[in-house]
Amino acid sequence: MAEFVDNLPDEAKLVADKAKIKSADQAILTPTAHLLLQESSPHDIYVLKASAAKVVAKESIKVSDLLDLPYCMKWARLSFGCEALDKCTQGGIVTRGITEICGVAGSGKTQLLLQLSLMSQLPLEFGGLGAGVAFICTEHAFPSKRLHELSKTFTQKYPSININYLAQVHVQQIHNSEQLLKCCAEHLPPLMASERIRLIIIDSVAAVFRTYSDFIQRARDMRKLANCLLNLGDRYNCAVICVNQVTSISKKQSEIPCLGLAWSHLGRTRLRISKVPKQIKYDDKLLTVRKLEIIYSPETPIAYAEFLITGEGIVNVP
Repeated sequence: MAEFVDNLPDEAKLVADKAKIKSADQAILTPTAHLLLQESSPHDIYVLKASAAKVVAKESIKVSDLLDLPYCMKWARLSFGCEALDKCTQGGIVTRGITEICGVAGSGKTQLLLQLSLMSQLPLEFGGLGAGVAFICTEHAFPSKRLHELSKTFTQKYPSININYLAQVHVQQIHNSEQLLKCCAEHLPPLMASERIRLIIIDSVAAVFRTYSDFIQRARDMRKLANCLLNLGDRYNCAVICVNQVTSISKKQSEIPCLGLAWSHLGRTRLRISKVPKQIKYDDKLLTVRKLEIIYSPETPIAYAEFLITGEGIVNVP
């Protein structure tokens, strides 16, 4: 297997050197998201994995090889399907802990979630997770019409991939915290056991927890929800995204995420989406520029990226 790297094309050899890959087994088992963090292009990563597949096809991979990988390399990342956002977050949404996305109404949170729901279904080499989505709505009705529009765009963008995008988005409408806790504790486990689900979305947690008058009980219920989501995330190596609303305390402190410290301590990553006071002409239309900011994350530095919401989904600012 030591000859594997020596026989690689130059572009694939560079990817292997950056990721310290010495064998074909390592090349297959190393997640694409981890290779993207090494600033390697998707094409070069594809060449590396394709070369490794030809070698590994003649041999067998032991299950124990999976256990030999560094723990951080077992986590995957879900691409946003937007180069600017992926670069800002160093690969997308990590399948580790709870990622919170907050922002004012109309900032584009739901649009981003719909695109992530479709990206999740793509194979790993395209930045997806190769699995379906559990989408829990607590505020408005699920925007199925918009999802259908985006699915047509994905079908055209990835013609070689045969996916029924709409069939792999499992939607549940929730009206209060009791229903939400029951759904996550009783309904999600059997769904994830029977279906291939690697993305859980709750839009939003604030809608069901802001109505509490007993804040001690609210903190307990939020902890129950977080524990349940974290257990599912660890068991199935899936990404968990919770949307949060924002509120204004004063003129100096505007757009503060709701639910206070009791909720903010439960999440691993917090992202904020907002509108930028400028417009860009895109396809003969004036579109408002949006911004995604990393408020905190254990592995990603504080950064931001701008993007546009078009009829075809989330795209870079030209």
